[in-house]
Amino acid sequence: MAQFNVSFLNPALQKSGGGSGAGILSDQLSILENNLAKDGFLSPGDYDILISKAREIQMNGGLTADQRSNYDVKISNYERGKSTSEIDKSDDITRMNKILNSESNEDVMVVGNNPREFLKGRMASIESKLNDLAEIIERRENSGQDTTDYYNEYNAALQEYQKRAGAFQAMGEGVTENMTEPIPGFVAYVETNSNGEIVNVDYAKYGEKTGYAETNGMIDGFQVFGKVNYKRDGDNYFKLGNQTFSAADMMTPDPNNPGAYKPNKLMANVQSQGVIKRAESGYVNMSQPDLRIQDYLPNNSWAKGNNGTLYKKREDGGYTKYLNATPESLNIDGPILNMPEGFERSLMNKVDETIDPTIPIAPEQNMGMEPVMETPGMQDQIMQGQTPTKMNYGLDNPFNQPKSEPKSQAFRTPQQPSAKVDSGAFSTAKRTVQSGIDSVKRLFS
Repeated sequence: MAQFNVSFLNPALQKSGGGSGAGILSDQLSILENNLAKDGFLSPGDYDILISKAREIQMNGGLTADQRSNYDVKISNYERGKSTSEIDKSDDITRMNKILNSESNEDVMVVGNNPREFLKGRMASIESKLNDLAEIIERRENSGQDTTDYYNEYNAALQEYQKRAGAFQAMGEGVTENMTEPIPGFVAYVETNSNGEIVNVDYAKYGEKTGYAETNGMIDGFQVFGKVNYKRDGDNYFKLGNQTFSAADMMTPDPNNPGAYKPNKLMANVQSQGVIKRAESGYVNMSQPDLRIQDYLPNNSWAKGNNGTLYKKREDGGYTKYLNATPESLNIDGPILNMPEGFERSLMNKVDETIDPTIPIAPEQNMGMEPVMETPGMQDQIMQGQTPTKMNYGLDNPFNQPKSEPKSQAFRTPQQPSAKVDSGAFSTAKRTVQSGIDSVKRLFS
């Protein structure tokens, strides 16, 4: 950081024919500003440095009233620049899209196997983005700034919201495990790992995405289009849950796109009298119990959150959260994964057991023993700090028993889907998102 030597402002040290000391300081402040802006812009922190240095110079007694006034102007400009920089940062479309993608990944990890909750989460995230964009457009228009990019982004986000709303509306309330035909017009685009666990999923319009093979599987009524996991002996294979879908590795004419070709439809392999054979017709509808989502923790492993909270993924695939515990107190000798905040939020929705080793379990009433019969003189013995005598039924008095060690307290909590928080009202926006959302809802009502 630049250091300013203001000793030359002392009139006794100034020499005739030299430049103004105040002018030199102003030049040095300009040089500092240029150095801070070498990366192309000044951040709010850069402006803080410039404001601090300008005030430091302004407080020097060697400046005239006019010169101090000039620094008032500089400080005011820096403060305005800082405010604008903060607004530009909050308005950054790239940043908003990164947040949206992060929330999408969280939705996949938490409710990727539940189309209804997944679509709710995506709609909430997009609605929040629309709220932000509407407020930004209003603010920029009021300050005379260009809004073209933000209007384009708003329209694109509104179209994305319409797609999600359409898929959600298509589900209706009649999705059942006994469905024999898929929801028309919408499909589940699914990518899995070698264990059949979902690593990426989207519920969108038929034909919207490429690189997926049609299958005769369904997830709660959405026909599955899957990414082929592997090829073997001339066949393509895709695994989802406990089902494996396969077909000959060949292209067939696409009836929906004349002149185009698509991968051969993958059919579920079914068990028949101990022999695996390929199903030829019908759909296999799979629901949440049949599907698992790839986790970032293997079974019997540990992770640590930002505040030190420990999580264990058990052998059964469930999660236990340990409060007020350390790796040493739990005798953990293996590796512990440090989780980012977003991952911890996703994982917390999967926790079905919470243990706090510092909370003792209250003993059950009477601990299975007969009621203690008070004998004459027992209270006097207790008051005098003496050990009460044995009872006449042959059992030691409870006061004679060694104190038991505190035990862990476990709390079972139901698994809950993730939920997004609405960003708030945006009624002041010139083009409010609500009008766009209401129009979408009217289309599907």
